[in-house]
Amino acid sequence: IDRDALDAFSRGGPATITIGAERARFVGTYADAAPGEICALIGSSERVEIAVNGGAAADRLEVSRGAAVVVTRA
Repeated sequence: IDRDALDAFSRGGPATITIGAERARFVGTYADAAPGEICALIGSSERVEIAVNGGAAADRLEVSRGAAVVVTRA
């Protein structure tokens, strides 16, 4: 999902990202997340990225490309 679609969906308010049983907090940069924290951010491609500060989200979440990601209005 890109930034514009996310903003339109959330109406400019906060959104929640859930992958499996894990919830990702939106941050401005990777450094805004605590070490090991699962987070979501808008990357340089203007799309939502799921990350782990200092790790690999795919490994931590045990998912691969195409995994279901649920976006809800907070």
